[in-house]
Amino acid sequence: MENRYIKIAEVLKRMSHIWFVLLLPGFLLSSCETKDKTSDAYGNFELDKTIISSKSMGEIWYLDIYEGMSLEAKSVIGQIDTVNLHLQKEQLLSQQRLVLSNIPDVEAQLKVQAQQRENILVQKRRIEKLFEREAATQKQVDDVNAGLDLLDAQINATEVKKENIKEQAKSLDSQIEIVKHKILECQIISPVDGVVLSQYSRKGEMATIGKPLFSLAALNDIRLRVYVSGAQLPHIKLGQKVKVLIDESETQNKTLEGEIVWISSEAEFTPKTIQTKEERVNLVYAVKIKVPNNGELKAGMPGEVVFGER
Repeated sequence: MENRYIKIAEVLKRMSHIWFVLLLPGFLLSSCETKDKTSDAYGNFELDKTIISSKSMGEIWYLDIYEGMSLEAKSVIGQIDTVNLHLQKEQLLSQQRLVLSNIPDVEAQLKVQAQQRENILVQKRRIEKLFEREAATQKQVDDVNAGLDLLDAQINATEVKKENIKEQAKSLDSQIEIVKHKILECQIISPVDGVVLSQYSRKGEMATIGKPLFSLAALNDIRLRVYVSGAQLPHIKLGQKVKVLIDESETQNKTLEGEIVWISSEAEFTPKTIQTKEERVNLVYAVKIKVPNNGELKAGMPGEVVFGER
């Protein structure tokens, strides 16, 4: 009798397993359908990559970076050869000193001419008095006036010469500032806070203007790229606050706040990463959502978004 009850129990146990197996797909399908209905769009997180290129030409003396390294904005991380630029600067400085050395001679000449003008003025006043007494001729008056006019012209010419020297020195000063700026551009500086993604050049290599040195991404500025249908497009706008969902565990999501910062103006076919062909042939619009990142978000991570209240 006892064995009979044991067999009945085993049969019931097997039947419960069978019912569980039969009902499991239904539960999973229901669960998936519920999950699908909780989000309006799906996509992946991506970083805005910045490629840092060389601003000058020359040998790279050093470039102290490695992939994955965190950089601070305006930090100097490398240096390109500046020997030729320093020589150019010294040459221009020498030319400027040579040009400016002519100014004391010109100023001395102006002083002499100023004294000569005073002497002529004294002589002019004396002759004019004699002419009033008819003790001097008209020719003497004309000669002294002509001498004064000639000296004034010489003084003006000397003043112009002095100004030309100053302009030459000023032009050389501009060239010197250009060379100084080029020397500063030989420093390799991180433009923003970020992490080095890839390094393209190394110490000892030749840098040319525009040659990529490394790529950088600001991890605190990460975007979720999703795709929406034409029917969803009228219900979203730039600056709109949305809910972003990321996986917290196998069964639960974590909710973050995001902001729509970019909406594509042109439709495109659903990306090939979408599994089914039926979904790939649909036209969609790309949307970027900015999400604050404390380090938990990584490029390539999947994400979901809810545009409205649920």
